[in-house]
Amino acid sequence: MVWDAAQQLDEGLKNTWGFAQLLEHIDIGILVLDIEKRAIDYCNAAFFEVLQDDQLCRNYQGLYDLFVRNIEELDDFERAGHISHQVTYQGRLFGHSVYQAAQRYRCVFIRDITEKSRLESIAQAANAMDNIGFIFSGIRHEIGNPLNSLKMALSVLKQNAPTASPEMLTEYVERGLADIGRMEYLLKALKTFSLYDNVELKDWHLVEFMEKFISLVERDFHSYGIRIRTNIPLDIARVRIDERALHQALLNIFNNAADALKDRIGSEIAISAETRGKLVWLIIADNGCGIYPEQLKHLFQPFNTSKVTGNGLGLVITRKLLAMMNTDIDVASQSGSGTQVTIRLPIAV
Repeated sequence: MVWDAAQQLDEGLKNTWGFAQLLEHIDIGILVLDIEKRAIDYCNAAFFEVLQDDQLCRNYQGLYDLFVRNIEELDDFERAGHISHQVTYQGRLFGHSVYQAAQRYRCVFIRDITEKSRLESIAQAANAMDNIGFIFSGIRHEIGNPLNSLKMALSVLKQNAPTASPEMLTEYVERGLADIGRMEYLLKALKTFSLYDNVELKDWHLVEFMEKFISLVERDFHSYGIRIRTNIPLDIARVRIDERALHQALLNIFNNAADALKDRIGSEIAISAETRGKLVWLIIADNGCGIYPEQLKHLFQPFNTSKVTGNGLGLVITRKLLAMMNTDIDVASQSGSGTQVTIRLPIAV
């Protein structure tokens, strides 16, 4: 069908009206700043509702300094729109993204995430307490063994101090220092459980990271009759992650696997990794009871759980932690056939 000029104009006006209505009724604050003219080019109705400060809403410089200035100074400003930023103003927390629209315009999408952040903090704290209880016995063993060994070495030295040879003294001192080193390593690893607001991305060798993680949980899992098997190539690409965030995420996943493997013969968790494009796929698979299809649909919904003592927050927090690292998670499972969790980690540049 061929439209004449009048029809095209009429359709164009309808489209313009439609976009304008959409922007005015959307619940996200939209702000467009003209950098050259140092002026506010556009803002929708939700923008005033979100900020709740008429004076700031009409202040170009204040808005630029609050939402744009620091982001423009980033080395990867061109990618700023793909990253969610946070800023605090008058006791409230705002999440915002900044896009460069042409050369002179900055488009800012703003939301008040104060309450969302508060609820996430509560959930994260509750989840962390559950995880601390789960690994406590392992920590007790890891500290208790070298501590008892150190106590024995010092007792022997005390009893034999007057007659001990230099060789004997050296041997027991070195043994004691080695035990202290083991405890120091554990204390450093425990820092991964501290709560935090921002991720700190660093390049990590995945084999090294997984060895550290497994050393903390392996004893408990073995005591439950669960075998942990790893198959990660030594030459696999380095990944860019936050050590604490990935540690917490994996702990949540392993906790779920432990529940699924309870009272099953030949229980096993298999860990593997492979490179696909610019990502390293880390795969954690168990041969547990699996997940019913209906449960799988709602897996990442808060407070959705089939566990009697569960809070339904573990996977919610896991997904959030991974998203903070530009990483995602996929869960595949069938009832009675185990579960496979895939985490796609960015390769270090």
